[in-house]
Amino acid sequence: MNEFFTPPLPLRARQAEQVRASIIDALIARLEHDALDDVPIEDIAREAGVSRRTLYRYFPGREALLAAAEERIVSRLGLPIAIAGPDQISASFLEASRRLDQHPALARALRQTTVGPELRPPLRARRVAAIVGALEPLTRGIDKDEARQLAAIIAYLCSSNAWVTIGDESGLSGDEIRAAVTWAIETLIADVRLRMEAPPHA
Repeated sequence: MNEFFTPPLPLRARQAEQVRASIIDALIARLEHDALDDVPIEDIAREAGVSRRTLYRYFPGREALLAAAEERIVSRLGLPIAIAGPDQISASFLEASRRLDQHPALARALRQTTVGPELRPPLRARRVAAIVGALEPLTRGIDKDEARQLAAIIAYLCSSNAWVTIGDESGLSGDEIRAAVTWAIETLIADVRLRMEAPPHA
């Protein structure tokens, strides 16, 4: 007997997973074109082919549904989360931005799952934590407030929100946005590194 054989899920579990997936996909399809505030829960339930009560049985609140949508989009796009160090931040952004550029509708949907004062999307939180950790070799040598500001700006630049907003407001192409954001990230990091390496004033 193959010790790695994984038995199939029972029929009820498979059906439950299909219902859950249909709800998530219905939300993503709407967020590709509509603002979150313009997407009532009733519409998502109807488009998923379930009742409002069933939807809430799978997702007790909007935050849980948005977190599931965020996870689905990040998985579908293959976006990176981990970052090894400060010199890999811009490379990680370039990889993510190319994937977002290939799927602009999903990029807009992802943005809507992560923007809002009441939202705490788990994968976005992990991405921000990865950026903070990658910067730590540099930020341990500077003022704590400045370190927080540096991490906040770079984390924003490495977000779907920044990607969509810069494109909408500037009209820049994907390649131009990549060049501008990469320059900004690398300039900020180089400035901190230069000041750390400068001899102390007498």
